[in-house]
Parts: sequence; C-alpha cells; structure tokens
Amino acid sequence: MANRLPLLITLAGVAVLFLSILFVFALVLGAMFFGGIEFTGGHTDAAASLASISSLV
Repeated sequence: MANRLPLLITLAGVAVLFLSILFVFALVLGAMFFGGIEFTGGHTDAAASLASISSLV
C-alpha cells in the first residue's frame, strides 16, 4: 500500500487541477452566453441609486 501512495496523491492532484480548469472554462462559457459576470458586487448599482437620491435633495 505504501508503494501506491505517491500514485494516489498524484491522481488526487491531477483531479483537483482538472476540476479547477473545468470550473474556469464553465465561467468563461457562462460569461460569453449569459451576458457576463459582474464582479463589482453591486457597487455600480449602489452608486447609481445614490446619485439619483442626491439629485432629488
């Protein structure tokens, strides 16, 4: 069993690397087909609503 340990560790590392690449690929495809991904956390929406409120005062 000790002889197989490096092989199992290598396979686990390859699986994690493959899944992370697949996740990034899915993010890119999602951004292409569904209008992009907003990473601002809504700051632009908050700034726009704050500007509209301040213009009323």
